[in-house]
Amino acid sequence: MTVLRDISPGTANDDFQYEVASIHSQNGDSIEVQFSQIKPTAGTLSLGFQGGMEHAIVTVDFGNQDVRFRTSDWTRPQPGVISHLSMSETKQNTLILRKTIGDGDLVKMSNIDVEFNGTLIAEERNLHLLPEMGVFLKYHKVTIDKVLHKGIPRKAPKHLHIAGWQMLNSDSIDSNVESIRRGVTLASRHKVQLLVTPETSLTGLFPSAKVTHNKKEIAEAEKKIRRCLCQTKDAPYLVVGLPVWKKEPDHRKALTRFNVSRVYNPNGDIISTHAKIHSCETEFWHGYQLQEFDVYGVPICMHICHDGRYPEVWSLPVMFGARVIVNPSNGGNISGSIDSFEARAKSTVTPTAHAFYLHVNGGGGSFISGPQKGNNLLAVSEECKRTSGSSPMVGDPQECLIEASISVEEAYGYWPVRSFRASEEVASAYCNLYRAMGGKRSV
Repeated sequence: MTVLRDISPGTANDDFQYEVASIHSQNGDSIEVQFSQIKPTAGTLSLGFQGGMEHAIVTVDFGNQDVRFRTSDWTRPQPGVISHLSMSETKQNTLILRKTIGDGDLVKMSNIDVEFNGTLIAEERNLHLLPEMGVFLKYHKVTIDKVLHKGIPRKAPKHLHIAGWQMLNSDSIDSNVESIRRGVTLASRHKVQLLVTPETSLTGLFPSAKVTHNKKEIAEAEKKIRRCLCQTKDAPYLVVGLPVWKKEPDHRKALTRFNVSRVYNPNGDIISTHAKIHSCETEFWHGYQLQEFDVYGVPICMHICHDGRYPEVWSLPVMFGARVIVNPSNGGNISGSIDSFEARAKSTVTPTAHAFYLHVNGGGGSFISGPQKGNNLLAVSEECKRTSGSSPMVGDPQECLIEASISVEEAYGYWPVRSFRASEEVASAYCNLYRAMGGKRSV
């Protein structure tokens, strides 16, 4: 195995500590702690895996001279294993937890081995534990010398710089192109890797107006956006909203219009095109397919505005690996108090998904939130900041960049993953539903 992260504290500390470290572990990983005793018969150290209301934690107690292993698998007695220590004069100790894949087809169980000073002192098989969890560390009257996270190297980067370009809902394609250009230029200066614009950002959301029916003008405007990306140094991946027309063999119309958000790479190439899944606008038809794409190896899913009413459009992709959710919207102008806005933003999707969430709206109220409960707002649009001149009320929507450099490993998808793991039959049903809605990622 490879050392994925060395989080050694760097300075000795024998005080009581409590930490849920931001280490993203998965089955196949191990956590190793090297520590020193302050006194031969005093001190405790607890190490384990914790997250999504599940845990598996081993505690070494030098006072009681024993080792206890507790888990959240309440199908078996707790503590699951108690071992008595054979005390020696050594003050240097190494505690290692290894978490490997147990039995199961779609729903994999977890095996955990506990090694103390080179001796296997506990092993539990087929625990009901999430495959991906955080790491728990707590200690008293010991000095932590080194903490190592080992496992198979990850393909996805640890960090991703994401942003929303909040531009106002306008029926001028020329004005919208210029706004998107400004957004791309600013994003490139800030080293943004993914920039998301609102729903129908190229034309504005005016379903019955001529501006959203002019195929030639829309195509020319899209060429300008693609050229801008190609000519901009350090350009981001870009999501732009626009109408597109497609010939559908089972439709009576010659061409069917869809409300899409299209993903471009920094060279201006079209990566993917995603139609609004459950559309409600005049003369736009439903997409019905999940919206998934990758940016630098980070799995991302998207739903457009009104799609937020349908939980499966984000819970299914998160269940199968997406850890960033983006929501281009054009749902009208923001109003009310900043308190109300923050309360809505903090409770949107993330408490049920445990993923990062980027909402960008043509009428203001854009935000980025993290996966944790509670204080999870990472960025908000200018008119919703508490420093706004309109505070305590939100102000008039304005063009602005909202951005955050996110630690992708802090998102675990706990809640959809737990739904998937209810049983083999449930997992199989979710797999079938995911595939039927166009999902492409592996289990």
